[in-house]
Amino acid sequence: MKKGKYYGVIILIAFGVAGFGFFARAQVVGPTLPSVPTAVTATVVPPSQISIAWTAATESSGTIEGYYVYRNGVQIAATADTSLVDPGLASGVYVYTVAAYDMSGNVSARSSPASVTLVIDTTPPSVPTGLTVSGTTSTNSVYVQAPITISWSASTDNVGIAGYYVYRNGIKITTSTTAFTSTSITDAVVPGTYTYTVAAYDAAQNVSDRSVPLTVTVLVNNTPPSIPTNVSVQQVSATGVNVAWTASTDSIGIAGYQVYRNGVQVASAAGSPYADSGLSAGTNYLYAVAAYDAAGNFSQLSSAVQMRVQSISGPSVPDVYSATLLGTSTVRISWVSSWDVLPITGYFIYRNGTQIASVTSTNYLDGGLASGTYAYGVSATDVTGAVSALSAAVSVIVPAFQSGIAPLAATPVVVSSPSGTVSAPAGTNGSMSFTQNLYFGLRNAQVSALQSLLAGYGYLASAATTGFFGNLTLRAVEKFQCDQNIVCTGGAGWGTVGPKTRNILNNLQEGNSTPTASSTSALNAEIQALQAELANLEQQLSAASH
Repeated sequence: MKKGKYYGVIILIAFGVAGFGFFARAQVVGPTLPSVPTAVTATVVPPSQISIAWTAATESSGTIEGYYVYRNGVQIAATADTSLVDPGLASGVYVYTVAAYDMSGNVSARSSPASVTLVIDTTPPSVPTGLTVSGTTSTNSVYVQAPITISWSASTDNVGIAGYYVYRNGIKITTSTTAFTSTSITDAVVPGTYTYTVAAYDAAQNVSDRSVPLTVTVLVNNTPPSIPTNVSVQQVSATGVNVAWTASTDSIGIAGYQVYRNGVQVASAAGSPYADSGLSAGTNYLYAVAAYDAAGNFSQLSSAVQMRVQSISGPSVPDVYSATLLGTSTVRISWVSSWDVLPITGYFIYRNGTQIASVTSTNYLDGGLASGTYAYGVSATDVTGAVSALSAAVSVIVPAFQSGIAPLAATPVVVSSPSGTVSAPAGTNGSMSFTQNLYFGLRNAQVSALQSLLAGYGYLASAATTGFFGNLTLRAVEKFQCDQNIVCTGGAGWGTVGPKTRNILNNLQEGNSTPTASSTSALNAEIQALQAELANLEQQLSAASH
């Protein structure tokens, strides 16, 4: 039949009943058309093709025979499939529609149009740059062990990069059917010399020129790392120890360490220390360590260290051996280190039964105290958090110091001095010269000579000639400086043996002069000077404790 032709059936029925004849009227029946194809899409397939696809049509009374595809209103194909590739196109805008037809030649209406713009890309990507190599180790691109990794900077393209071709010695090594889009590639080559280049390509199969070549030499590495040294084992819990060692060295770098317990490898560790667990108390364990590099070379085993895992009992009670008043309101507490199977991590300080601090040292300065009696105790703690019992209390009394005395005035304060003229001390003539500044905290031969000279003139008790420039020496120097009219107040140089003071001391030492005594000071002035000194010391101690 011709497409779209109407046909009909004229049925003539003769039926006679009681002499009557009935005739049925003729009926004309129209054709059934396929449904219109839907969801038509058109997609560019570089460099010069367009892929068209659609949803299958249906027909209630027949079978779909195929589809007519139209480009810009002109039929270009008839196909039984629900997709079509339109090849060999030039740049431009294309509009596609689809109609379905059945076995009887009935044709549906055309689908909604699908429009697409095709741009023919003829521009290749930029050339890849910056080829570098990384691997086990290198010097001037010479590698001592494979694999190696070649990297480069990404190329650019007017449409987009589809992938890269990598060449080793001129032969493409990216042969997978899947595009290679990474900007690095790892190559597991055998020892030898290799030249690498890279080219980029886009979706239109435009390929860039190859990069500047990179030449790499891969060598064999058979040099093992050095043997780990100073292996030590410390128990850190009831069933665990830490194994530590000094790092090995290697020509290409250490990759890791193997830890052995009783001759059997128990772990691979990146570095020191290694925590070993699940051990039994009362058992001896022997530990050793070997190093290995990225080439798989292993050092010899280290010297073995034996460790006996102990039962855990907690830290011993600290032995507090002193609580000493410093100045007017600071107490220094000192104790003997606790003992424990596990490492001691610190100490808790208690004053009158209340914890006031935690420290890691074996002494503590408690400052800013009011007058009264204070009882101090200390407990220890270890890495597990176990805490010892509190030590026996050690008490100290902070007395009520005299109040109401004005602080040191800005005018010079006269302190007591030896009366009259004193003879030079025996044994000092020509003994040594004072050649350096002397001040609080020093301990040397010139301090000893200074103390002997001051003791000989009555400024310092002979028992205080210890060679250490302490508080007693400081006060003696201050009295001496005041008597000699060098400085007589808390200004610069007071209590420090500087050039002026050294000059006078040197003359005294040589017996060329004697110190001149000043008038005797009032008791209140001495107390002021002592309290000023104590206040200064308290500030230093308080700062040190915090």
